[in-house]
Amino acid sequence: MILSHRISLFLLAIIAVEILLLVLGQGYRQSAVFYFSFAPLDLTRPYKEVFFLQKYLMFISYGFIHSNVIHLLINVIALYLLGNILKKLGKDNLTFSILFFSTLGGASFYYLFEPTSPLPLVGANCASFGLLAFVLSEELINRLRRRRSVNQMAYVLLIFTFAHILYFYAFSAILPVSIIWQGHLGAFLVGAVLALVSKKTR
Repeated sequence: MILSHRISLFLLAIIAVEILLLVLGQGYRQSAVFYFSFAPLDLTRPYKEVFFLQKYLMFISYGFIHSNVIHLLINVIALYLLGNILKKLGKDNLTFSILFFSTLGGASFYYLFEPTSPLPLVGANCASFGLLAFVLSEELINRLRRRRSVNQMAYVLLIFTFAHILYFYAFSAILPVSIIWQGHLGAFLVGAVLALVSKKTR
């Protein structure tokens, strides 16, 4: 399986960040989470902005930091699989756009639903959910245009919903982290919208 070079670049970036944090130690990871994660409450904390435009960059920077190696591996596997599907669909040129807007959308939805939450959003989960939504929406649109049955897509969406609920509880139980479902939802919706827009502009 030949991996999309665009996804490869993103994977290399998040893996490099994780390796750096592992080498530097837990103290640096905590600092990275403090300064580069996205927490809605931080938007009202002027003392936290230690570098120019920090409050705006954190809408994207959180996607490069993970809670731990397991968190990273989950996202690497998801991005690897979805990136290859995207390439097979002939949409590889949209990879960076999907990753960017899904990450941005995830943070924005989190802020919209929980504007005073102090919990940090970290990881490439939102990027993964955006890619997933794009791939599913692309297939759904193609089936509707060809007047083919969408039953299989309904099953896929049902499995996705169940898997997300399972992931939500299992991941929270195994690791001391909070799952920000608002970010996942926002990224998923953004991915679906991007699929619709890409069809309209063809």
